[in-house]
Amino acid sequence: MAQAETTSPVQELFEKAKMEGGLEYLYALVRIDGIQCYKGYEDELVVLRDWLNHADTTDLPGSYRFLASLTEPVGLLQNLVNLSNGRHYQVWPFIHLQKGTFPRAVRPNAAEKIQSLIGDARASGFPELADQISAGYPTHLLGESPSELPEVSAAYSSLSALLKQLVDCYFEKRLRFKDDVKYIKLPNSLDVLELITDDEFGLIGLRVHFPQNCTAEFLRTSKGVFGTNLEFGPPVTFLIMSLEPSTNEYRVNGKRLYEIGLPGRYNKLGEWKPLIYPGKADHLIKEANELSEDPDVQGVLLYMRLTGHRCIEFVLRTNLELPGPYTSTKERNLHIWKCPVDAQQAANTDVSIYDCWFDLGADSVEDVKRGLSGIAYFVNVLCFPFEAAYSWRIKYRMTIEGSGLLTPTHDDCKIVDSMLQTFSQSADEATLLVSGIDWYNRGSISTNVFNSFLCYYIALEIVAVSIADGSELGRIPLAKRNKAERNALANACIQAKHAQLFATDPIRFVRESYFDCVGSLTSRTRAGVASVFGEGHAYLKQLFEESSGGDPPLKDLRGGLAHGDVTLMHKQHEHLVRKHVYEMGRISKEFLLRVLFRLDLPKRSLPGLGPSRRAS
Repeated sequence: MAQAETTSPVQELFEKAKMEGGLEYLYALVRIDGIQCYKGYEDELVVLRDWLNHADTTDLPGSYRFLASLTEPVGLLQNLVNLSNGRHYQVWPFIHLQKGTFPRAVRPNAAEKIQSLIGDARASGFPELADQISAGYPTHLLGESPSELPEVSAAYSSLSALLKQLVDCYFEKRLRFKDDVKYIKLPNSLDVLELITDDEFGLIGLRVHFPQNCTAEFLRTSKGVFGTNLEFGPPVTFLIMSLEPSTNEYRVNGKRLYEIGLPGRYNKLGEWKPLIYPGKADHLIKEANELSEDPDVQGVLLYMRLTGHRCIEFVLRTNLELPGPYTSTKERNLHIWKCPVDAQQAANTDVSIYDCWFDLGADSVEDVKRGLSGIAYFVNVLCFPFEAAYSWRIKYRMTIEGSGLLTPTHDDCKIVDSMLQTFSQSADEATLLVSGIDWYNRGSISTNVFNSFLCYYIALEIVAVSIADGSELGRIPLAKRNKAERNALANACIQAKHAQLFATDPIRFVRESYFDCVGSLTSRTRAGVASVFGEGHAYLKQLFEESSGGDPPLKDLRGGLAHGDVTLMHKQHEHLVRKHVYEMGRISKEFLLRVLFRLDLPKRSLPGLGPSRRAS
């Protein structure tokens, strides 16, 4: 059986420095210090790595003196120990050992540095590392020419082993960034950190992009060390050197961050937190509202602008339990993660909650619409073979759904009593009670915008048709027409449709002539609605005539939903229905109330219905 790979003290030091040091861990990897661009510049750690890979031990004392004289490895170790303790990275890590003040300051010698490092490492919980440093840097061998060969040999062996671990781990850590995230949002600001990499070393520099459209950077390359707009501190600070006002946006080289696109998503898996933006977002909210009227599209546009992530986060609730905790589509652009059930809470084993996201290829409004339609398509296809119930929504919308908590007063409740007293037990009024109000209530409680619209329309339609057929529901019952009168009305309707449609759209002419003219539900519904609201009422135009803005009449949306011409697969269809669902609900409710209370036809105000609402 293979043995588990052990972690060296040097590796443990890097890991703790990364965990405790945060952003400043990156400062240690690129080793921020002063400019070095002289002819023949060589990075001391690169020289050390190459020397250790081809070590020449023919002159052991000379080799040891070379290794012990290098200052960069000792400085790197000290900074990693500093970071592991939550202290700042320091350009001069042994400055605390300096005696006196400029210009008579006395810098520490090699032995003082090593003794300080050993003590600091031991106190920081790295005793093995402290022992390795002590064995590799015997104090009495530093600063003089060693003569005892066995002693030099032991020190050389310990030091070369320690430095080999250090440079191997150091360069391996830098190389990991070669294919990693390139941009990081800095906390509590609109600054963006760019990780600069190359193929040879991986991480070679850091560049901070400010919302004032300026940058500060540090680079360590094979040709030299370069930095602009830096303050060495501690702490090291990247400086804004621009007189331009802040754009109040994440910006990278003049582009918005979402145009470049941060990989991944804003929330951690299983998380749904508020969008926290460290600046003024008014102009971004306005922009999202102006780009689309669809609250889902608006929400995605704002999400991208506030977070920099080019994706759509959404939640799926269904009684379908997928076989694994994580699923993605073949194209790897849609991801589903099953939220675990809290063991301390009673679990509803029939329902699973999935935290999902869809990666957008681009950031335009049309790309967002296609993404939302793709999500709807996927969810429908996923649940259809298993007859699974489901609901889904994006996490962030520009409008908040829900009515809050309804808090009727005692006077409000008297309205219900008056309704009950108004009803008799006739079959017609039972139709209104059981059918019309029931369908309206179904629309109010539905979470699906298509279902809500259909229910509202059916609530109106079922009562209006009953009125048109001569029931007692209307304030003034409509007289039933004989066959000759019905034919005359149908002929007049068909002739009007012919003049309007036949020359340009004969198929539409045939369809509308049949459904609107030949004794159809539409014609009967219109007659019933007109008897309640009166001819020429604005509601009749909204229900049966195309709007000035080009939107179809509400009866066409009803027909499209009923016959499958309008579908959730198309985002524009959902937007059209969502845009008019409140309008349909208002007309339906007012129609039912007028019938219920036997109100006069036009312009009479309704009783003060609608209890006060307390925000939930």
